[in-house]
Amino acid sequence: MVVSYNFGYIFINFWEWVALPLYVFAILYIGYSHAKRRRKENPIYEYYQKGLILKIAGGITFAVIYYFYYQGGDTFAYFESAVTMKNLAGHSLIGWLRNEFLGASLKNYMYFNSDTGYPLNYMYKDTQTFMVIRLISPIVISSFSGYLISTVLVAWISYIGLWKLFLVFTSYYPHLKPQLFIAILCFPSVIFWGSGISKDTITLSCSGWVVYSIYNIFKLKKNVFFNIITLLLFGYIILSIKPYIIFALSPGAIMWMFSERIYRIRNKIIKFMTIPLIFIFCLGGGYLIISQLGSFMGKFSLEKITTTALVTETDLKKDYYNGHSFDIGSFENTPTGYLKIFPRAFVAGTYRPFLWESGNIVMLISAFENILILYLTLLSFKRSKLSIFRRLFNEPLLFFSFTYSIFFAFAVGLTTSNFGALVRFKIAYLPFFLAVLFILSEKENTPFEERGVNNLAIPNYI
Repeated sequence: MVVSYNFGYIFINFWEWVALPLYVFAILYIGYSHAKRRRKENPIYEYYQKGLILKIAGGITFAVIYYFYYQGGDTFAYFESAVTMKNLAGHSLIGWLRNEFLGASLKNYMYFNSDTGYPLNYMYKDTQTFMVIRLISPIVISSFSGYLISTVLVAWISYIGLWKLFLVFTSYYPHLKPQLFIAILCFPSVIFWGSGISKDTITLSCSGWVVYSIYNIFKLKKNVFFNIITLLLFGYIILSIKPYIIFALSPGAIMWMFSERIYRIRNKIIKFMTIPLIFIFCLGGGYLIISQLGSFMGKFSLEKITTTALVTETDLKKDYYNGHSFDIGSFENTPTGYLKIFPRAFVAGTYRPFLWESGNIVMLISAFENILILYLTLLSFKRSKLSIFRRLFNEPLLFFSFTYSIFFAFAVGLTTSNFGALVRFKIAYLPFFLAVLFILSEKENTPFEERGVNNLAIPNYI
């Protein structure tokens, strides 16, 4: 079977099906050995192999469904362009190094020829998509140009970032390990859409690394130099692929960084006055970041987000969506207009598609997930009630995850025109939001500072 996309063709070779069990066995064996060593000092690693198996299964499922069901998509375009990079490495190592580390340019494009093949023009010219190609190029080399094997390797590597995120959350909330495992490592949408060759897989994994680095730098003060390098590296990758994620992460992250100093303030009056000031500083810092990154933010920039939303509103009425679009209505380009549209955009970005809006099996699965998310939301409000706001300000990781999720859900609901894209975009914040919901809906809703896990009880061996 040959899958065509745009002007290219791709197929899964027979040898890949033969080699797949060998690759999977090697990955799982390495994972098992790693978890066995670390489990001696950190029992949380009992979950490592379970999550890894699910991740690899998600990557295989992603590849098979896109190959046999969708028979096309950007995942094939990324891969085919990366194959030309692999061919270039064998033809001209200098040319490969220049494209790999210096990026796209007319001079670097001239290294490609009829023997190596040419990366897709629209992907080479787009710095964000070409960054994905550069990142998976070494993986394609190690997979011998096999699409299925490359997808499995991407799933394996991207799993590390999500595992780091899981480590951070469970260090704060060790009594919620099973719930956080579901939220971060085994939620169906995250497993499927976050395990293939795509922007979403890479940026979600990088977000986990960013959180892990911040935690080590500002909370544990462990391997500070190494973690600063890690933070800059993965922050740069996110900035190069989906820069608006940096804006969504920034306000809550800044608040998290300041949290240690806030908790050292013993005077309750001073602490009460300090928190709003830092929160305002966080919002201002986030606004400054998004203003400075306007040329990189694409449709989420301050200058374009309104245009994007208005174009989306018109575009979703077109026939080619076959009923898979949604309409949150019109709004005014004013602060009041955004406040009015916020509830509808947030609901769309968080709880849709509804069950009756499902047009295919993928949408149906997402709709059932959304029922669970809605149930957890209602349960959180029922059990936490007004203490939600106190907990958000008292628990920095919770605040960070909540602000990131709220912004992202609103932005996605405001600027996305159809359910297919919506389901895929949501995975960027779903692990964070689900973790927040599980934490707030726990039966023993004891304030964070009274559970004894605010400071020294957090392990320093993750």
